Order: sequence, then C-alpha cells, then structure tokens
Amino acid sequence: MKVSMKIFTSGLFAVIAGVASFLFSGVAAAEPHVVIVTPRGETTMEKVFMAELKRRIGPVRFTLIKPELANAAKMAALPERIAQEKPNLIYSWGTPTTVAVAGTFDKPVISDVPIVFGVVADPIRAKLVSSLARPGRNITGTSHLAPISAQLAAIAEYRPLKKLGVVYNPKEVNTKFMLEDLTVEAKNAGIELIIEEVGLTEAGAPDPATLAPKIQLVKQRGAQWLYLGPDTFVSFTNRKITTDAALEAKLPAFTANESAIRDANSLLGLFSPVENMARLIAFKASQILLNEKKVAEIPIETLQRFSVLVNMCAAKSLKNYPPLGLLNYSDVRLPSLESSDGTTPPVKTPNACTPVVQS
Repeated sequence: MKVSMKIFTSGLFAVIAGVASFLFSGVAAAEPHVVIVTPRGETTMEKVFMAELKRRIGPVRFTLIKPELANAAKMAALPERIAQEKPNLIYSWGTPTTVAVAGTFDKPVISDVPIVFGVVADPIRAKLVSSLARPGRNITGTSHLAPISAQLAAIAEYRPLKKLGVVYNPKEVNTKFMLEDLTVEAKNAGIELIIEEVGLTEAGAPDPATLAPKIQLVKQRGAQWLYLGPDTFVSFTNRKITTDAALEAKLPAFTANESAIRDANSLLGLFSPVENMARLIAFKASQILLNEKKVAEIPIETLQRFSVLVNMCAAKSLKNYPPLGLLNYSDVRLPSLESSDGTTPPVKTPNACTPVVQS
C-alpha cells in the first residue's frame, strides 16, 4: 500500500510538473514580439493598436523603431535594424516607411516576417502588392484616404472654389499618384490646380524652409484653398510649419490626414479616424499571430466611414466660419486649455487657437 501511495504521489507530481511546463510554455508562446516602425514615434494610433492587439491575443512584447526618413543611409539600413529584433510581426506606418521595410512585390526587402501597415495611400501604385483582395506576399494593412471626389465635395460644401493650391514634395512616390488623381477629379469638378514643388537643399533633400514661401506663392497665384494630401513631408512631418504658413497667407487648408487638423491649423479635414484604423490593423495582426489566416490571404482594406472635422481655431483666425449645414454632421475642434498630457501649459500659436496635440 505504501509503495502504491509513493507511485501515486510520484505520478501526481509528474502530472503537475507537466501541466506547469505546458502552462509556462503557453505563456511564452502567447507573448509574440511586434516591432513598430513609424517616423512619428508612439502616437494615439500606436497606443490604440497595442491595446487592441493585447485585448485580442493576450500579452505582447513591443519594440518601437523610429526611422529617419530624410537620412537615406539609415533608411537603407532599416531592414537590418529590424531583423536584429527577431520580430514575429512588423507594424509599419506610412508609404515611405512601408516601402523601405517591405520593398515592392517585384523587389521584396523583408520577406520572411509578416507586415501590417497603416496610412498607405495607394498600396498598388506604390507596388507593395498587385492585388488588394489577395496581397499574395507577406504584407497586408489598411489604406486611409477618402475618395478625392469626396474630399473636393467637402471643400466646396464649406466654401465653393475655382482654384486649389497644392505644395508637394517631389521626392515622395505617393505624391505623384496623388497629383495624378487630383488632376482628374479637379478637372471633373471645374477646379484649377495651382501647383508648387517643395524646394530642395544642396544635398537634394526637401527643404522645410521653402514651405512658407511656396504657400505664399500659390496664394499670390490665386489659390482659394490649400490642399494637404498624402504627403508625409508636407502634411505630417512639417504640418505645423505648413498650416501656420497657410494662416499667415490667409489661405484655408484642407487635409486628408487627421494630424494636420488635430494638432495643427488646417481648417477642414475629411479622414478615417486613427483609432478606427488602428483597431482594424490590430484585427489583421491578431489573425496572423493566432494563425487564423495567412498574411498573403488577408485583404488590404479602406475604411468605409470617414469623419469631417472643422477647426474653429483656424476658422476664427481666418474669419472664415463654416455654414450651419456642415456643422450638422461634422465634429468641431475647439481651443484646448492645456497640453494633451495635462502637465504643461500649451504652446501659444500666433493667429490661431492652441493645437490639441495627439500624444
């Protein structure tokens, strides 16, 4: 009987040890490593993505890499930098970053790690994939732009126009596609485009110092609005310079990118909210990490609902207030009394209310 008890006890401990080993190995397996690659650093979009992915699959380890888009050598070394982290999945923000990380479908760069992206204007013309419905390679994600026809209709709803100014960075591949589509839609709407290229430095990089003079120039040439499309340099990296210069020129700015109106001085915006995009990207990432679907089979999608946002700070500065009908279906950005983290006084902005900075 004693021998049987020893055998039973020994067997029980073996079972417990086995269960513990299984549970601990399960915890380790359930904690994948996701590398987040974005030139913006950690913003609301990344925070929502991380929280939603954890909610869907449990513990996740994240590493943030902030590439320098203007540094060609560092961008060329970016894939190797990511590979050193040995990620299970890569999150990439924006067209220039995503192309640097993934390459194109005919010249792939990182091909052995699944990639999910956000805020890529045109994945097909950027040659990331040849099909949105079935990417066919190690990449999927979301596009963020409302149709340009809808963007122009939103501008005209606020104030009708005949001439639309565009200042763009010729070094970005997505701006070429934006101008092609904008030219077609503007012609259909009877709108003349007044276009100026951002000036370059001696090294051939886009020069932020040329933004304000170029905006003044499109104003002098008769532009009634400034269009801020999917141009990372103009509409995101230097959005504060761009929109402040537009205010100085008494030129209302329209943006297809949320950050240029949330924490800068665009007057009007039509966009997919970053929180919604982040949750959709997290859903796609969870499908990959839980082995529910192969990344090559997960479609690239654009959100079908867009938000209209009116910046009353810019409206006050421009003395260009929205029609009441527009306010029936739009959100309104009002002045903030403190910074977004509630710890420091807001930075005073000449000619406008204090921006609400997205943290």
